[in-house]
Parts: sequence; structure tokens; C-alpha cells
Amino acid sequence: MQLWHEMEREGMEELIFCHDPRRGLKAVIAIHSTALGPALGGCRYWTYASEEEAVRDAIKLAKGMTYKSAVSGLPYGGGKAVVWDVPAELFTHPGEARPNIHLAFGKGKQNTGHPANIIKDKETLDGLDKGSGMGMGMSSTNNLQACRRAETFRSLGRYLARLNGRYVTGLDLGTTVADMDQIRLETVHVTDTTGSLGAQDDFTAEMTAYGVYTGIVTSLRHQGIDALQGISIAVQGLGKVGYALCRYLHAAGARLIVADVVPERVQRALVQFSGAISADPAHIHAADCKVFAPCALGCVLTPATVEELRCSIVAGAANNQLSHRELVVRRMQARGILYAPDYVLNAGGIISTAYELEGAGPDLIRQKVAGIAGTLSKVYTIAEQTALSTADAADQLAEAVLQSAKP
Repeated sequence: MQLWHEMEREGMEELIFCHDPRRGLKAVIAIHSTALGPALGGCRYWTYASEEEAVRDAIKLAKGMTYKSAVSGLPYGGGKAVVWDVPAELFTHPGEARPNIHLAFGKGKQNTGHPANIIKDKETLDGLDKGSGMGMGMSSTNNLQACRRAETFRSLGRYLARLNGRYVTGLDLGTTVADMDQIRLETVHVTDTTGSLGAQDDFTAEMTAYGVYTGIVTSLRHQGIDALQGISIAVQGLGKVGYALCRYLHAAGARLIVADVVPERVQRALVQFSGAISADPAHIHAADCKVFAPCALGCVLTPATVEELRCSIVAGAANNQLSHRELVVRRMQARGILYAPDYVLNAGGIISTAYELEGAGPDLIRQKVAGIAGTLSKVYTIAEQTALSTADAADQLAEAVLQSAKP
């Protein structure tokens, strides 16, 4: 019953649990809202401590995608797919049953499969068993793992096909273009496949980073600072987005403090970005800096860490940065720390995907991502006029858009 309460509290439309043990698939598809259009959001492949943690992550991320699309003026709702990283030894053996369980919970939504998809599903499974193209007879461990992973994502594609376009997925943490290509074999409702703009040269990550950079510039201007030259910025997380953000900031003259749990990433940053210094990833939030940019996993801003902040602005790419939200935003307000709401700031990726789906090219997409500056300024204005926190002001803006779309 706790799951039902969480769905009701977050306003979820639907949860679809996907289970195909023979293909290593254990996943949940969370659809938060389709009020503005089809739910749009990436597919995450991650190891979770529990199934409950994975489901909650999917719900939070899907809701974030709804708000992200709403404040960005996109004709899409919010969704997320989360795939458990199932160890290879947990795959079932040939000859075992192939259950294909589809459980949907939500606001009276009905999903129906198409007979053609069911037939195709059986043919695909049989073909893989025979070792055709990506068969199980490979001797290489790496090839075997790649084959199993391909089966997992192709199986997910069959579930997505049954949603008939209510949810469109794409790249996210832990997934690759090859994964999206496997999904594409079963459904057209997937982005970031080979040949797409989102699959080229980390374009989506680049646009996400550009949006965060634009938001940092906007936040500094809000505090009366017109240039990044000499401004100290602490970047937590040097993945594709965090590293690209460092490039933008360094080119503008910022002084970088960097941290990542992977030492090689830190070393690469120290070499490429002259003057950069490193920090402990667990304590970089406490660095003496003007801007703290969390670009790793979420929930970095807790009641404890917010007391240790020595910055005047928090603006980063990570999703769901706030743990114990109300307490944390009140303390940031009380301490005079300007918070740039994460789903406003990191919307560059979804903006890029949405406009590519409409046929836009890279130049137009970049212009649209630059519009994050205007959205963030609007949030800051609402916060000042209403005495709301910037987090609540962003929610108010998103909810007004969603309300206008309801019958």
C-alpha cells in the first residue's frame, strides 16, 4: 500500500513493472504525466540497494521530467525507465520458463499488446537461442555479456512497444547508444539511436552542460556579477556533463575546483584545465567558492551538508539534488544561498531531444537551450515577488503550465 500512497502523493499516472528473467530484464517504467503530450525521459541502467529504492528513483525522476518539460515550454510529459543491473549469474538457464509479466497501476490507464509484437517476440527469442547474429554460443566473456545486455534492452523495447507512444525513452545514466539501438528493433518510440543527433559526439550531454553553464552565468548576474573571470566554481562529478561544464567554465576564465570518485577523471581535468585544483568528492560541497555545481548523483544537499556550504550559489546538473527538501531550501534561504532549481537548469538534454524529434538541427537546438537563462530569471523573479523559495517558485511555474493543459 505504501507504493500506492507514493504514487498518489506524486501525482503519478502509471507504473509498469517489466520482468523477463530469461533475458535478464527487471525494470520499471514510470509515467508521471501525459497532460502536455507523450511522456519523455531517459532509460537508466543502475545497481540499486533494493527494488523499493529503484521504484522510488523512477517516480522522482519521472516527476522531474514532467516539470522540466513544463517550465521549458515543451509539448511533452514526464517519464522514466529504470533497469536493474542484473548480474549475469542471475540469468535463467536455457529451457526455463519465459514469463512476460506486465503489471500496470495508475489512473485507469489500459495498455494492450499487439499480436504482431507477440509473434515477433517469440521469433526474436528463438532466433537468439540459435546463435544467429548475437547468439549465446560466443566464447568470449565480453561478447557474452554484450549479448545478454542486448537481450535485456530488446526485451525492454517490447514492453515499450505496448505503450503505443505514451512514453518515449532515450539515453540516461548507465545506458548507451547500443542499448537504444536494441530498443529501436522493437519500437520507434526511442531517441538517441545510431545516426541521430543525440547519439553523435555526446551532443545531449553537451547541451545539458551548456544549459547549466547558461544558468550559472544567469545566477551570477542575479547577484550583480557580470563575468566569470576569476570566479571560483566547485564542480562535483566529472562525467560527460560535468566535464563539458568545466570546459565552458574554464574557457570563460573561472577558477575550477573539481572532484570525482574516479581518479583518472580528476587527473585529466587537472591537466586540461590549467589552474584547476582537486578536492575530496565527499567534501567538495564545503569548498570555499562562489558557486557549487553538483553534477553527480542526487540528494547531495542534506540538512547536514547545507550547513557546510561556503558558496553563495548552488547550480548544477544533478537531478533531485534536495534531500529533506523543505528543511534544506529554508536553510539555504536563511543563509542567503541562491539555489538554481535542478530541473530548470539541467533541461538542456530534454530540450535537445524534444527539438530533434521535431526535426531541428544543432544550431536551433543550441538557441533553444540558451532560453534556460530566461526561464531561470523568471523563477528568480517569482521567488522575489512572492517570498517563495526558488525551488517552490519553479514548481509554481511548472504547475501553472500543467494546470492550463487540463480539461
